[in-house]
Amino acid sequence: MSSTNRGNKRSPADTYGTPLWCVHRALEHIALPDGLWCDPCAGTGNIIQATQMVRPEVTWKAYEIRPECLEPLVNIGSDPTIVDFTSTNLKVPEFDVVLMNPPYRLAQEFIEKSLRHADHVIALLRLNYLGSKARNAFMRNDCPDVYVLPNRPSFEYNGRTDSIEYAWMHWRRREKPRKSGRVVVLPTTPRAERAL
Repeated sequence: MSSTNRGNKRSPADTYGTPLWCVHRALEHIALPDGLWCDPCAGTGNIIQATQMVRPEVTWKAYEIRPECLEPLVNIGSDPTIVDFTSTNLKVPEFDVVLMNPPYRLAQEFIEKSLRHADHVIALLRLNYLGSKARNAFMRNDCPDVYVLPNRPSFEYNGRTDSIEYAWMHWRRREKPRKSGRVVVLPTTPRAERAL
């Protein structure tokens, strides 16, 4: 996901790789159980790889619509399926955690489906995702905890960032309805780590 209409071309399939440091900041501050985790829009597996670096005990199921991502997902040890996770016909197992960077225009679909199949749903989203008339009823009844990244991610690995602030938003299926959530500003990430 990336801020649009700022002079940059939009990525085909709304694909923006998640920098490893973004995942590491989330996992340092969000208490999550072991077990079966899912990335429903896995791309080539950045979130899975970053998690494996600090949580090697986690088992992964990955979904991705692009066939060219199958081999990289197999190579990192996930159990990948090439299919649209949001398809109404797709049967998925129960997960302990869904951790994702969803395509922004489909984020709500990914979040809602994930909440039907996982106790913890964590999505990397623009901070302004919280403010929307279309999502107002959902947010007022299922408010996430918000973990703000103080450094803007470079989703194209060229060091350039867009004009938007990002946060990990954490929903808990077992705490519905939830009228409010916590806001946590994560620590900054050194430039050297962000450049990796």
